[in-house]
Amino acid sequence: MHYIIQLLAAILIGTAVGAVLSQRTQALLVGSVIAILLGVVALVTASWIPLAVGVAVFLVVQGLQRDNYSTRA
Repeated sequence: MHYIIQLLAAILIGTAVGAVLSQRTQALLVGSVIAILLGVVALVTASWIPLAVGVAVFLVVQGLQRDNYSTRA
C-alpha cells in the first residue's frame, strides 16, 4: 500500500510542477506549491492524509482558474 501512496504522490508532484510552470494565476501558483509540498510529505512518509489534502487543494485551485465562457459575446 505504501508504494501506491508514493506513486500517487509522485503523480501529484509532477502534475503540480506542470501547473507551476504554466503560471496562469496567482492562486494557481500558490495552490500548486502547496500541493507540491504536501506531495513531498506524502512521498516521504507514505501517508494518505497529506496526499488527500494535496489533491483537494490542487483540484480546488484548478477549478478556480477556469474561464467563464458564458459571459463572452
